[in-house]
Amino acid sequence: MARTKVLITVVTYPLPSRSYDELVCTAGILESGEWIRIYPVPLSFLKGQRKDGKLESFKYNWIELDLVKRSDDFRPESHSPQNYDFRDFKQITKIETTGNWRERKNQCLNNVYTNLTNLIELSKSPSNVSLASFKPNKILGFDIETENESYFIYFSRRE
Repeated sequence: MARTKVLITVVTYPLPSRSYDELVCTAGILESGEWIRIYPVPLSFLKGQRKDGKLESFKYNWIELDLVKRSDDFRPESHSPQNYDFRDFKQITKIETTGNWRERKNQCLNNVYTNLTNLIELSKSPSNVSLASFKPNKILGFDIETENESYFIYFSRRE
C-alpha cells in the first residue's frame, strides 16, 4: 500500500502490550472512501501529537504515512505502519466541526449501510468486511449504564 493518506476517525482505548508498551488501534477513511485500520500505534506516539492533552484531538486529522497490509490479520482493512517509530508520519490538516460537521460528513458518510443483514453477510468470508458506517432505519431502544464513571451505550435490535 505504501504512502497512504488517511482521515483518522477512531482511536481506541489504550491497551498494555508485552512487545510494544501501550498501544491503540486507529481507524479512518481513505480518500477513496474505504475504511482502514492501523495497528499497532504506540500511545507514546499519540501523546506526542496531542496539543491539548486529549486523544480526541487526534481524530479527524488527515495524516499521511507508509503502511503495509497485516499478514497476520484476515480482515481486509487491517494495516500496520511500515515504520513503528513513525518517522515517515505527516499530519496534514484537521477537519473542524464548522457548518454542522459539513466536511466531516462529506468524508465519512459516502458509503453508509442501511441493511444490517447485508452488512453481516459482507462480514463473512470471502469479503470479511469488519469496518463500516451503518445507519439503522429505526432505533428500538437506547440504554446507558455507568460503571466507575465509564458509560456504556447499548442499542437494541429486535427481529
